[in-house]
Amino acid sequence: MRVLRFGALTVLALEAFGVVGGAAGAAPPRTFYVNRSNAACSDSTRSGSAARPFCTIGAAAARASAGVTVKVARGTYRERVKVRSSGTASRPIVFTPVRGAKVVITGGENGFSINGVRWVRITGFTITHTVEYGISVEDASYVTLSANRVRYSGRPAIGRAKYGIRLRNVKNSVIAGNIVDHNTNSGIALVDGSTQNDVTGNESFANAKRYERGAAGIHLYEASGNVVTRNLSHDNEDSGIDLDRSTANVVSNNVSYDNGDHGVDVTGGSTRARVLANSIYGNVTAGINVEGASMGVTIANNISVQNGIGSPRTPSNIRVDTSSVPGSSLDYDIVYVDGGHAILLVWNSVAYTSLAALQANGQELHGIASDPRWTDATRGDFHLTAVSPAIDSATSLLRYQPSADINRTRRTDDPETPNTGSGPRDYDDRGAFEFRART
Repeated sequence: MRVLRFGALTVLALEAFGVVGGAAGAAPPRTFYVNRSNAACSDSTRSGSAARPFCTIGAAAARASAGVTVKVARGTYRERVKVRSSGTASRPIVFTPVRGAKVVITGGENGFSINGVRWVRITGFTITHTVEYGISVEDASYVTLSANRVRYSGRPAIGRAKYGIRLRNVKNSVIAGNIVDHNTNSGIALVDGSTQNDVTGNESFANAKRYERGAAGIHLYEASGNVVTRNLSHDNEDSGIDLDRSTANVVSNNVSYDNGDHGVDVTGGSTRARVLANSIYGNVTAGINVEGASMGVTIANNISVQNGIGSPRTPSNIRVDTSSVPGSSLDYDIVYVDGGHAILLVWNSVAYTSLAALQANGQELHGIASDPRWTDATRGDFHLTAVSPAIDSATSLLRYQPSADINRTRRTDDPETPNTGSGPRDYDDRGAFEFRART
């Protein structure tokens, strides 16, 4: 397994969505302490001070109200934490380990169960070996889940496989900077009406049901109008990022590689998706796949190479089936297969082994069929080298084309490369990483 680390990506994700620090001018928050190793700990109504902390996180959660921060001392907590109270925009309820502490929540139905509330933040926990979803959020809004490690949720058996993080009917929330791995269904899932959420800066890998191919890195089902950006999804049993019956979502600046199905899969009538500036490599089937009457999909500025080689199902780097062609478009992508003679692209369910043949049908007119010259794709390093054809060749004319890359590096003009892109910035790079010359 190859794992690409982003350095400051997690911190940047949290800052970008306002989940670091408090609101200016807000009243000083009250703090509850939890320390199961403290001999004086108690779950009574008089507990919660540093001298007499709660023994369990759940006891603190039961008494938390707007403006309360629950700080948890190091240790393993065998419990299910239910959050049933709301904060406010200026006084959220916050759960976090004390500085430098590793806090593990394990063995319960969920690590955190958040239901029917607003303005709650969960930051910095390790949640493992839960019976159900590691973190479950339902009928909620303005919830932030950041910098958590969520793994080994559910069981690899029919009816017992569970997502690592699940949002059901959740709005205006953020999943940022989490590591989600080895769960028995998809790592992160937005389902059943979840909308206007941001899934950003997460790493999701090695998620698998085992008894059937079905666990994606990031899965959206009947979840429309969300943004999935700046994530790393790899080595999952099914697709890296999967949109099913989910309309008007933006999928941009992600890296998706070595997954058991597609890099990005748009299916089940997931119309009006925007798939922009992603780096897709080495997936078992089509790198970017659009099917099942998923019409009006825009695919542009991606690098999708070495996908579907010898595929048992749907080969190619980008595939759009006949039912999804109306209103859909391909342009400014890089596609490539070592050695040639393989299927590069599928459009209108017709396979093309050359880019020129597809261009004769009016698609991918600014596409490039060339090695993207990544630093080392076999080791999971998808940064561009100085000779990459991706440099200064994308279009910024498209709505939702990101003005910065996966690491929030702003799109910049490389003075050594002629600008062949289009739009107000004719120097955007294709794929998830913007090239910066080393000095």
